[in-house]
Amino acid sequence: MLMRKEDSLLLIIDVQERLVTAMDSPREVINNCAHLVAIAEELGVEYLITEQYPKGLGQTIIDVRQAAQKPDSYVEKLEFSCAKNDAIMEKIKQSGKSQIIIAGVETHICILQTALDLTAQGYEVFVVANACSSRQNLQHIFALQRMSHDGVNIVTYEMVVFEWLEKAGSDQFKDITRRYVI
Repeated sequence: MLMRKEDSLLLIIDVQERLVTAMDSPREVINNCAHLVAIAEELGVEYLITEQYPKGLGQTIIDVRQAAQKPDSYVEKLEFSCAKNDAIMEKIKQSGKSQIIIAGVETHICILQTALDLTAQGYEVFVVANACSSRQNLQHIFALQRMSHDGVNIVTYEMVVFEWLEKAGSDQFKDITRRYVI
């Protein structure tokens, strides 16, 4: 199944100051998450940004905050799985979206638990492998394998971008690919 911008909700999980910097390849995760949010803004794709215990782990990293234009898109949580947080699930349900595109940290904890729970609830879940990370790459790799085995779609940043765009030739395509595709 393809990701369709009209059916998608982008879920950025816990890309926070004191957390993301401890990850394997933090700059790739930060850049790709920030770009996904900016592209979602431009294409009208809904998004949510979660923050795990922000008093201890800090707020969302500045790169992502600068891309996010909607202050009501942030939700604090203590749960590892976003699907176990009532406020997050209410926003997901209210969106009416069937596809959840997930990026953030940590792959083997919050990403994994959220993806598996949302899949079990009937959502089409896509985890953006190169916009996620764990402190240890081994944890990241095994989490991606486990999710794939359990029915979660593992995708890349560019897969998301080009599936949301659908076709070449428009000014929007040229602008987005010029600014956000490496």
